[in-house]
Amino acid sequence: MSAVKKTAFRLPRFSPFEWAAIIISLVIACLLLLDPLVFGVVRQFNPEVRGFFRSFTDLGKAGWILIPSGIAIAVLLGLRQRKIGWRKRAAYGYGAQLLAFLFAAVAGASVLGALIKNTLGRARPKLYDQLGSLDFHPFAYTADFASFPSGHATTICALAAALAILWPRGRVFLFVVAAWIAATRFLIGAHYFSDAVAGGFLGAGFALLLRDRMADRRWVFERQADGTIALRGRRILTWISTKLRQEVLQRTPIPARLAGSDKPGSG
Repeated sequence: MSAVKKTAFRLPRFSPFEWAAIIISLVIACLLLLDPLVFGVVRQFNPEVRGFFRSFTDLGKAGWILIPSGIAIAVLLGLRQRKIGWRKRAAYGYGAQLLAFLFAAVAGASVLGALIKNTLGRARPKLYDQLGSLDFHPFAYTADFASFPSGHATTICALAAALAILWPRGRVFLFVVAAWIAATRFLIGAHYFSDAVAGGFLGAGFALLLRDRMADRRWVFERQADGTIALRGRRILTWISTKLRQEVLQRTPIPARLAGSDKPGSG
C-alpha cells in the first residue's frame, strides 16, 4: 500500500490588489443586499437595547487612544534623554517606537476614513425614510451625509489590528471585542451595516499596510528570509517584561507573595 501524503490546508496568498477586489465586492454586497434588511431589524429594537449598545459605542472614538498614547510617547522620549544606563535608554526608546506605531495606525486610519466619508457623503440611517439607503451627496461635509465608512469602526479595528500585530496570541480576543464595538454603530442606528464592515476593513487594512511599509525600512519590524514580517527588538521586549515582573514582585507585600506556599503540596 502506498502511503497517503497529507498536506496542510493553507489559504491562498492574494496580492494587495486581489484583496482589495475581494473586500470591495463584499462591501458592495452588504451595501446592496444587507443594509435594508439589517436596518429593518435594528429599527425595531426597544430603547433599552439601544441604550445598552450606546453605553460602550464611544470606545470607537480616536481621542481616548491618541491622547494617552501621545502623552506616553512624549514621557518615554523625555525619560530616554535622562542620564541613565544604556539598557533603560533602549527600553524607553523601544517603548516609544511601539506606541508610535499604534498612534500612527489609529491616527492614519481615522484621517483616511474621515476623508472618504466626507467625500462620498452617504446619508445616515436617520434619513432612510426620505432618501433610502443608497443616497450619496459627495463633498457635503455635514454629519448627516458622512455615514460611509463608520469612523468608530475604522478606529477600533485599526487599534485591534495594530495590537494583534504586536501581540499575536491575543488576536482573536482583540478582533472579537473590536467587532462588537464596531457593530454598535449600526445596532444603535447611527450607521448602516456596510458602514461598519467597510470601516473595519479600512482600519485593519491600514494597520497592516503601515506595518509592511515600516518593515521595508526596518522600522520596528523587519522581513524574514521566508517573506514573513517579524517584530524587531525581541531581546529588549524580553528585558522589559523581566524588569516589570521584578518590579511587581518587589512592590507586592511579602505575605501576598508567600500565600501560595500555604497551599497543600507547595514547597
